[in-house]
Amino acid sequence: MSPVISKLFEYCVMEKYSSYFSNNDLQFGFKEKLGCSHAIFALRQCVEYFVSRGSSVFMAALDATKAFDKFNHVQLLDSCVM
Repeated sequence: MSPVISKLFEYCVMEKYSSYFSNNDLQFGFKEKLGCSHAIFALRQCVEYFVSRGSSVFMAALDATKAFDKFNHVQLLDSCVM
């Protein structure tokens, strides 16, 4: 399936059913008026809090940019039906 078609489908689903979806206050992606800058701010505040109190902070990051554009959506849906 074309990534453009799947994005259009996702947009239509979100428009129609977004009121039924639940999310967490710690989620920044796919929410109106929130984005990467908000997530970075929250991360910096958390790190600064613990560092100022003498703790070590370890973190890992995963760049999942376009992660879902690189697999076969039809095959995924077929495997869910089985």
